[in-house]
Amino acid sequence: MSQKNLLQHSSIQLLRKAIRREWRLKLAASLLLLAFGLGFAYFSFGAHLILSAFGMICTLLGLRFVFHLIRENRAGSPRLMYLLEHNPRHIVWVYSVVTERLPFGLQLGSSCTMYFKLLDGDDISVGLSARNQQRVSLTLNHLLPHATFGYTRDREQWYMADPAMLLRHGEE
Repeated sequence: MSQKNLLQHSSIQLLRKAIRREWRLKLAASLLLLAFGLGFAYFSFGAHLILSAFGMICTLLGLRFVFHLIRENRAGSPRLMYLLEHNPRHIVWVYSVVTERLPFGLQLGSSCTMYFKLLDGDDISVGLSARNQQRVSLTLNHLLPHATFGYTRDREQWYMADPAMLLRHGEE
């Protein structure tokens, strides 16, 4: 399958949806922080200087986060999708952490966080449903044949020493 076809694959669409869902959650949290800060500053204005300052700081942080998210959205696709489409060799290591909630031995749910470690030492993480993780990983294996998949302590140490050590050669 070609790279263009892989980028249109249903499992990559699941990844896109997860990225959009995270963006909306971040935007909602930022707007709540903004509203909280405005409310706090308004109701404590004149009565308590410290509380008013706290409200203003929350307002400014909320505004900053909202503008950052809007700017990120206007730039087109999110950074991870841009890298997958235009510069896939920049992604050197991909692994997932599945978290299961098992109070008293009863499974109430599970979630997954997929980590994308980059050549420049940066990383991107995406929250994904645990049942879709395997499908997305399988497609990413085909899309990123040069990248290392799976977590081990050795790989973490290699990544900390030099991210390029995790590039697989001769498998493209």
